[in-house]
Amino acid sequence: MSYRNTSAKDAPLYGAPKPAKKQKSSREINSSNTLAFTSQLESLINSGTNTSSRSTTTSSRPRAKKEDIFASHNRNVKKRAARDLEDDSPAFDQKHSTSSEALDSSAWHRSKRKMEEKARLYAAMKRGDVSDENDTHLVDFDRKWADQQNKQLSDQSSSEDESDSDKEMVEWEDEFGRTRTGTAAQRAREQRLAQLGSEAAMRSRPDMPTNLIVGDTVQASAFNPDEPVAQQMADLAAKRDKSLTPPPDTHFDSTKEIRQKGVGFMQFSHDDQERKRQFGNLEMERAETERVRAEREKRLKDRKEEIEKRRNAIRQKQGKKQADDFLTGLGKELGAQPAKEEDTAVKESTQDS
Repeated sequence: MSYRNTSAKDAPLYGAPKPAKKQKSSREINSSNTLAFTSQLESLINSGTNTSSRSTTTSSRPRAKKEDIFASHNRNVKKRAARDLEDDSPAFDQKHSTSSEALDSSAWHRSKRKMEEKARLYAAMKRGDVSDENDTHLVDFDRKWADQQNKQLSDQSSSEDESDSDKEMVEWEDEFGRTRTGTAAQRAREQRLAQLGSEAAMRSRPDMPTNLIVGDTVQASAFNPDEPVAQQMADLAAKRDKSLTPPPDTHFDSTKEIRQKGVGFMQFSHDDQERKRQFGNLEMERAETERVRAEREKRLKDRKEEIEKRRNAIRQKQGKKQADDFLTGLGKELGAQPAKEEDTAVKESTQDS
């Protein structure tokens, strides 16, 4: 057992050694101190011998007996208990209010902090870390511990007595009228099993019929062969006479599904007039969209045709220019070749001469 958490007051209870007292600081021993000590010792011895005869005749003063921790009680506990038992005690008056102000956060934190401090103090007192020599906290955990030990001992003794009584031999009569001998526990078990069997048999029995006929009774309508036919004819007539009313118009209710995130989603009204107006607006928007789309496609088509015309014109101009350049080059080549032939002929004639 650890003596670390025991207090100074509970040391005799748990057999823990008392805390050692602090020793006074040692003084230097010299001749003057020794002479003073011897003189004081001699005076005490002389005074003791003179008063020894008188001390034998007179009785010594009894010391104050230390109170037992198990016999001491809290102060004024009986007065508080009597005050609590009074009918007009204000401690038991319940005060209810329906218009109380909201609790401030600072007050709430302050109350929470105080309750935590109380919980820590109670846990420390329960462990024995806090010494309560002056009965300040009004909680005697030693008394609680002793009462708990006594209760456990009494429970153990009562359980032993019950076990002894269960082992006692007794006689009883079973459900078949036989006299049997055994322990009290066996008798209780047999009686419990018999009771459970009777309850199960009662539960498995069928219920009493409600249409049971008792006594002399003329059963005129006990057997009526035309009753099923009459019932079938009545059912056919009910189906024939039923008015052919069309089912009510029901529209799709998108509130029962999650379609708000769908593309092109629109919630239509359940009112017929409002629904028609919404459909009309949608048709108008669709017609306007188709008209704008057709105009845009027409503009794109006209632009493409104009671009194609310009390309054709450019191609024609480029082809005409290329043809002119080709003809010009060809003409230059053809004009240069006759002049060259004339020069060669002139040179040949000059050489012959």
